[in-house]
Amino acid sequence: MPLTALARPSTNKVPRSSLARWAIHVVHSPSWIVGIALLVRILYNVIRGCYRFPWHYWNGMEMAVLGRWMALGEGFKLGIDYPPSAWTAPLYPCVAALAFRVLGDLSHAAVFALLVFNSIFAALTCWTIYRIAQRVFNETTALWSAWIWALLPSSIYFSTHWIWETATSAFLLSLLLLITLKMEGDNRLLAWCGYGFLWGMLALTNTAAVSWLPFSGCWLAFRLHRQKRVYLLPVVAASVVFWATLTPWMVRNYVVFGTPLLRGDFGAELRAGNNPMAQGWWVSDYTYNNPVLLKQYKQMGEPAYVSTQGRLAREWIAQHPRRFLTVCFYRFLYFWGGLPHQGRDQVENYLFTLASLLSFAGLALAIRRRLHGIFLFASLLLFYPMTYYITFPTPRYRHAIEPEMLLLSVFLMASAWTAITAKLRPACKSDSLL
Repeated sequence: MPLTALARPSTNKVPRSSLARWAIHVVHSPSWIVGIALLVRILYNVIRGCYRFPWHYWNGMEMAVLGRWMALGEGFKLGIDYPPSAWTAPLYPCVAALAFRVLGDLSHAAVFALLVFNSIFAALTCWTIYRIAQRVFNETTALWSAWIWALLPSSIYFSTHWIWETATSAFLLSLLLLITLKMEGDNRLLAWCGYGFLWGMLALTNTAAVSWLPFSGCWLAFRLHRQKRVYLLPVVAASVVFWATLTPWMVRNYVVFGTPLLRGDFGAELRAGNNPMAQGWWVSDYTYNNPVLLKQYKQMGEPAYVSTQGRLAREWIAQHPRRFLTVCFYRFLYFWGGLPHQGRDQVENYLFTLASLLSFAGLALAIRRRLHGIFLFASLLLFYPMTYYITFPTPRYRHAIEPEMLLLSVFLMASAWTAITAKLRPACKSDSLL
């Protein structure tokens, strides 16, 4: 079936069956796409029993662990005998704490509720994908992208196997891209205050995503400047609301640690990727999974421990600059191609690499065609991964920008199909004349 057939139903042969008309309506309805995406994830969760988390899974779920101890009244920490923490952004652990408090400590019901929470945001991402594509690309790209995301294995996986902010981050980042596009030329203070608040919510969910804030904000301000409209006051208002949204969390950290942290684990993450065993991925022996380092973490407290680990990482980088650059190059490859696998699992690397190549080719085509707003895509893909190039990548980190990557890939394939069919059509007509 041609790619355009999904986006534009034929007007020559209108189906007489009401069932056929209803099916066409479902296929072309963003609301139905969101509903089906959510249903698929919930059914997968129930059938596979994803909510029955084995006990050893919890060791790698820092956000769930933080939420658990909050629910038990121990505060924001990683364990009963651990010091206070600012290891991650606080919003998702608070959601986890609410689930554990209401539905039981690490209970199946609480886990099921959290996975449904993830699935709702993964499904809503179909809607943001659809609306972004309508504005930047076309209806064909919008429909195909939304349906692919609804059934995409990686989207289903991260929303049904991880008690983490991964699905929420992908939705919020795509929502901010959509709102940025829609706010072009809008200098209303209320709209800009809402924009600053939403960025604050993303910062409290996934701090790394804030690296894109200067580009999206400056793009909006520049568009206002070009239209000779007031932009300074809206930017100031959004900035005030943004920092006001972060203030309660930063005040808490100032009271607990003596410094207004937003997130306090960077030095430890830097050390986990830059050490004598560095190969481009996370090295467990240089984290608090190592009993010796865990003891230091508990004795020194989180800020001192993280500061020490950061200093060691910077010393290693200064002593091994060539090795550091090599490892950064590996991290670049692993971010876009996935962590290296062996045997049949290498298929995952091929798929990761293919998705990345298609998205960058789609970006190049969009730039060549000078599509409006493509700067936002380019800046997101270029600058969001920078943190992971110097620390370490995982597929979960890349998932936040996969909606935008999918849009660019589908745009490329839809454009290629249109070009191919346009070339074949004259040949088919000449053959029919013969």
